[in-house]
Formats: sequence, structure tokens, C-alpha cells
Amino acid sequence: MLDSKIPSGKLDDKWVDYKGHCKLVNPANKRKMEIIIVGTGLAGASAAAAMGELGYKVKAFCFQDSPRRAHTKQPRKQRTD
Repeated sequence: MLDSKIPSGKLDDKWVDYKGHCKLVNPANKRKMEIIIVGTGLAGASAAAAMGELGYKVKAFCFQDSPRRAHTKQPRKQRTD
């Protein structure tokens, strides 16, 4: 059977309860943790850079052939006035 690991209790209190009981990462163990970030737009690239600066091993994945903002892949429309 699938264990979803959803905390018990009222929906409104679940996140607060989880934050109060989740395990913290010891600074000496940051290099043992591998963070995976999907999407290398503004938010994904910023998150990857921030986590890397904090000492985590980071892998960033994107669907395009190179990291970029999603809206820059569409060609500009040329005006025909």
C-alpha cells in the first residue's frame, strides 16, 4: 500500500505542524544532500544559485536545449504597417 506520509490533523494545521517537526539539515551534511530543481527560468536558476551558495549539491533540469526564460524562445512578430 502507498504511504503518502500526509500528517494527521486538520488541513489548516498540517503545514504548521510539519514545519515544527521536520528534521533540519546539519551544516556539515549539506554536501551529502542533492537538490534537484526542474525548470531553469528566473525562479529555477535563482533557486539553484542560492542552494549552491549555501553548500548543497544542485542539479538543474530544463526541457529546452539551453537554460533560458520560457517566453524568449518564441520569435518576435514583425510589424507589417
